[in-house]
Amino acid sequence: MPDGRGFAMAENGRSGKGDGRRFTVVGGGNAGFGLAGDLALRGVRVRLFDLPEFAAALEPVQAAGAIRVRGVRGEGLARLEAVTTDPAEAVAGSELLLVAVPAYGQEAMARTLGPHLRPDQMVILMPGSFGGALTFLRVLRDLGIDEVPLIAECSSFVFACKKDGPDGVWIRGVKRGLPVAAIPAGDTARVVAALADFYELAPAANVLFTSLNNINHVAHPAQVLMNAGRIEYMGGDWSFDHEGFTPSVGRVTEAVDAERLAVVKQLGLEPVSLLEWYLRFYGDQGVKGNSLYEVTHTSPIWGPARAPDSLEHRYLTEDLPYGLAPIAELGAQLGVAMPVTNSVITLASAALGRDLRREGRSLAQVGLAGLDRDAMIRLCETGRI
Repeated sequence: MPDGRGFAMAENGRSGKGDGRRFTVVGGGNAGFGLAGDLALRGVRVRLFDLPEFAAALEPVQAAGAIRVRGVRGEGLARLEAVTTDPAEAVAGSELLLVAVPAYGQEAMARTLGPHLRPDQMVILMPGSFGGALTFLRVLRDLGIDEVPLIAECSSFVFACKKDGPDGVWIRGVKRGLPVAAIPAGDTARVVAALADFYELAPAANVLFTSLNNINHVAHPAQVLMNAGRIEYMGGDWSFDHEGFTPSVGRVTEAVDAERLAVVKQLGLEPVSLLEWYLRFYGDQGVKGNSLYEVTHTSPIWGPARAPDSLEHRYLTEDLPYGLAPIAELGAQLGVAMPVTNSVITLASAALGRDLRREGRSLAQVGLAGLDRDAMIRLCETGRI
C-alpha cells in the first residue's frame, strides 16, 4: 500500500515468526520506534507504551496506527496493536516487555509498570546501562512486590537506528551476539530463547558483565569533549564518527577502555575490548580495522550519524552519570587506578558546569557499595547477597 509519499510499503508479518505473540515496547524514542517497528513487521502483536508526559512523541504513530520502517532490516509499514500511555493496557496479556528508555528513566518506568506486572512475564532492559536490572529489581521490591518477573538487561541496544520523521524509523545496523543477562543468572537462557526468532543475543555471565560492557559509555564522552569547540561553534551538521573520530580521539578512547578492562579483570569477568565488541557486533556489515580509529573513521554504519549540536547531549548527560561515573566508582572500590577516565568525567563536569558524578547512578543505588568482589558477583547472579 502507499505510505503517503508514493512508496509501496510491505505490511506486517513478513517472516511470520512472531505470529500470535504479544510484546510490549516501552519508550517512544529512537530505540522504542526501532524495536516496535521491526517486531511488528515480523508478525508480533506490538503495544508501544510511554509515560503520559511523553505522549506527544506517540501521537503521530497513534494517529497512523503504524510506524514506517526502512533500513537494513527491510522496508515496511509496521502496524501496531496499541499505542498507549496506560500502563495497565500496555502490560496486560503481554509475554514480555522490552524497556528501551534512557537510563535516567528506568526507575520511574519501574514504579509505573511494577504494580501491573505478573511473575510469569519477562522485563528486558535494552540497554540496562550501568545497573539497570538491579535498579528495576530494587524498585519492585520497594513497592512490596514479592513475586517479581524475570528481569534482564542487554549490554547495549540491538540496533543503530534513529527516527525518520515523526512516525518512522531508519535502522542502519544490527548487532550480532549482543550480551544479555538475567537476574537470576540461571534464567538467562530463557531470555535468549524468547527473542531467538528476532535477535541474536549471547548469554553473559551476569548483569555485572552487561553493565560493564555498554559500548556507549566508553565510546562517546571523550569524543564529545575533544570535539567540543567544533560542536559549539558549528552545531551538528557533520559526520561525528568519520570527521570527529581522529587518531588522537581514538588513543584517548582506547586509554579509557583499558581502564574499564582493568575493572573487568579485577572482577574475574571476561575482558572484551571496545574494538573487539565493534568487530563482533558489526563485522559482517562492513566494519573492519585494527584500531578504534580505523574502525570508527571508516564504518559505513556510523558515517551518516550527525554530531551532537550541543554539549547538553546524552553522550555526556547519560553516558557519563549512568555509565562511566559508576564504573569509575567501582574501580575505586576495587582499588583500580583510572586516571584517564576520571579526567574525562572531571573535564565534562567542568564543561557543563555541574558535577556529573552526583547526577546519575551510584553504587549505593544499585546495591554494590561496600561489597567485596564475591558479594558483588553473588548479588548480580542471584539478586540477593
